[in-house]
Amino acid sequence: MRMQDWLQLEIAFPALFGAVVGAVFGSFLNVVRVRMPEGESIAHPRSHCTRCGQTLKWWQNIPMLSWLLLRGRCHFCREKISPLYPLIELATSLLWACCAVTALTGGGTAAVRIAQGAAQAIFCWGMVLLAALDWEQLWLPDRITLPMIGLGLLWQWLRASMASQVPSVLQMELLRSVGLHATRGTAVLMAVFAALAGAGIVLVIRLAYWLVRRREGMGLGDAKLMAALGAWLGFSAMVDAFLAAVLGAFVAAMVWLGVVRWRRSGEAWASLPLPLGTFLALTAVAEVFDPVWLWKHWMALFFR
Repeated sequence: MRMQDWLQLEIAFPALFGAVVGAVFGSFLNVVRVRMPEGESIAHPRSHCTRCGQTLKWWQNIPMLSWLLLRGRCHFCREKISPLYPLIELATSLLWACCAVTALTGGGTAAVRIAQGAAQAIFCWGMVLLAALDWEQLWLPDRITLPMIGLGLLWQWLRASMASQVPSVLQMELLRSVGLHATRGTAVLMAVFAALAGAGIVLVIRLAYWLVRRREGMGLGDAKLMAALGAWLGFSAMVDAFLAAVLGAFVAAMVWLGVVRWRRSGEAWASLPLPLGTFLALTAVAEVFDPVWLWKHWMALFFR
């Protein structure tokens, strides 16, 4: 077997392993997504139809495949099964496959690469869950966002401990300006600053909207999610994700509001809620694999 064949196999097997494990965790994510808003336990009872209550058999609970075999309907009561189930499982599967490849092909020692891949998988899992909850429920629960902030700060400390984090030029200038050097403590300090800045961006916009319209425009859950993005991604990538999310939300809003006005012209379309958290979570996932991608493409467009 040729060397390039071995290299392809070395990448294919971890990617396949990550995809399979990701699909399984994506299935569990669906359990959390459905039961958490209802205040139900995510451990008991076993997976069942939310309408008729029948416990699912093993072949009815295979990620993605079961939805296709059942043609999107419950085997017992024929109730439609939301396509979000297989989509979430597929998204988690693909993202974890990417995390596995990153852990294999990234820079640094094996321990650093494995830790990087595991951290990315945890972050992606949390973002997919928050994106789904905000899309369906307009809800970003503290039970997810607050632990994500803490995990992000912990990850920054671990990165600094493994010497795998290289401060940016901006970070180095900020540290020099206050007489500090790049250490584990300052890495966490910079992450705390990014988290506070992320929350502050949303809070300022929320206050400005209230002063103009005398009502809330953005929820506090968005502020906590932005804090989590700052803790995990750093200031630059967090801002990049926010700009991309606002751009995506604006385009989606224009399309949706156009449909609403066309179908129901008498409705107060301007007050329709928009799940900004969904767009934030999705753009944040892009930052994991290609940091500051929007800014890089924007600069390349005007400065060739």
